[in-house]
Amino acid sequence: RDLIELTAWRRKLHRQPEISNEEEKTAKEVVSFLADTGPDKVLTGLGGHGVAAVYDSGQTGPTVLFRSELDALPIEELSGAEHSSQVPGKSHMCGHDGHTAILAALGRQLGRQRPARGRIVLMFQPAEETGNGAAGVVADPRFS
Repeated sequence: RDLIELTAWRRKLHRQPEISNEEEKTAKEVVSFLADTGPDKVLTGLGGHGVAAVYDSGQTGPTVLFRSELDALPIEELSGAEHSSQVPGKSHMCGHDGHTAILAALGRQLGRQRPARGRIVLMFQPAEETGNGAAGVVADPRFS
């Protein structure tokens, strides 16, 4: 069931790509998907449209961060796939929709089984393709 749902969700993201600094709808999709996984904290608007979900064990331990990218490329998709981009001149030709779905799947698992100690942060980074998203995330005082 999870795999079917995740595949459908990834294809939804693939059909509606947003390029760097425009990932507003994609970020909202991520927040909505993760809501059912029960993160202890969700930070939005990091570095633009970035999202971080924190799963905390409540026990002292390391913080481990996993990262994916939200943005697409300014490239026309010509694949003809049923789930191909519906946005002219924009597409997920670099696989960021897949990376996002994989990280969201990890969030689903963390909702079922928290880390034994420390915390895990899932970072959905904006504007990876332009290089300014990571700097914006790191500069945000909420991301410390």
